Amino acid sequence: MSRPLRIELPDGLYHVTNRGLERRKIVRDDTDRATWYRLLDRTVVRRRWRVLAWALMENHFHLFLRTPDADLSAGMHDLQSGYASFFNVRHTRRGPLFQSRFRAVLVEAAAHDWELTRYVHLNPVRAGLAARPEDYPWSSARHYLSSRGAPKWLAWQEVLAQHGRTIRTARRAYAHYLAEGLATGPVSPLKDVVASTLLGSDAFVERVREWARDRLPDRDVPAARELRAKVTLEAVEAVVCDVFGVEPEQLHRPRQRGNDARATLAYLARRWTAIPAEELGNRLGGVSGAAISQTVAKVTDRLCTDSALRARARACESALPLDV
Repeated sequence: MSRPLRIELPDGLYHVTNRGLERRKIVRDDTDRATWYRLLDRTVVRRRWRVLAWALMENHFHLFLRTPDADLSAGMHDLQSGYASFFNVRHTRRGPLFQSRFRAVLVEAAAHDWELTRYVHLNPVRAGLAARPEDYPWSSARHYLSSRGAPKWLAWQEVLAQHGRTIRTARRAYAHYLAEGLATGPVSPLKDVVASTLLGSDAFVERVREWARDRLPDRDVPAARELRAKVTLEAVEAVVCDVFGVEPEQLHRPRQRGNDARATLAYLARRWTAIPAEELGNRLGGVSGAAISQTVAKVTDRLCTDSALRARARACESALPLDV
């Protein structure tokens, strides 16, 4: 499993989720659920987070929240490690409870509040845990329709204020929006996520790219590579042709043994562009994505032992307009 990319900003708005290891249950009864909620409350209060929506399911959870400080990882560590310790002791088990640390998508402020809160609130209904979102006790949906019992850190007013001059009219609009989602089956707003990490307009994505230019971690993290990459396949081809002294058509001939230029092109394209393996295979003579992956794996191994190929690959990378 690839490592998730973290982009942590002051006043960052995030959709955060995590699943149980092998999709196993992370809660078994209401005692587990109450403890998870208590730890969420403690974490949110300590960190001064503002939660726009939350839902605890049987084998995963959703959080849509804002962090005044750049402390998402620290806070999620407190929540998840504390809960996993409790769960393991209570249920006499060992080992990790969650499949990863967590997944987080940085969201453009106010652009997706309405959609994402509905997506979170309809999760229990889609899973068959409740007939209506407000009937499910382990989410924030009911507080959008009635503030009774809502924790101070739940920012329901912040979301509703965008869609009504009064709370009453905004609540009616939100109730209608939920019902519409139940009737039609809403498309997940997360389908438009860029690099598994960003959700927002092109301008928002570009601003984050610029901010992250010198701050991104290991370039081998796939999402980091995709955010960095502005290199086109055509640019990689031109550099490979120049370094290896070959014509472009030689790079598009499949089933050629010893075609180091073509193999290096596949390696560099997967490393420095966002092009998927299947598309790359189609553009390199109609081979499968699996064949491209095998070629890349072989080149990666050869670079450890073949000094000549390593020197050429480095020359190619030096000539690329890399944004690193």
